Amino acid sequence: MSTSARFMDADDMRDADWAIVDVLREGRANAPLIAEETGYSSQYVRERLGRLKQDNIVKPLGHGIYELVPEELPSR
Repeated sequence: MSTSARFMDADDMRDADWAIVDVLREGRANAPLIAEETGYSSQYVRERLGRLKQDNIVKPLGHGIYELVPEELPSR
């Protein structure tokens, strides 16, 4: 069993993750809106949102809407 950290830190976050965070700093959004704002595909944004959700950096509000959990966001 691995003893490595389960949660992402700033070094683990991809450019796409930071772009998603930047959009969510402005307010709640869904994957298609985030994709439009960031230039990443909706599928990739959904994939990254799943990872960010797993680490409690974002939380789903229902109907595909997400919001940022600022206190869980690693420092850059």
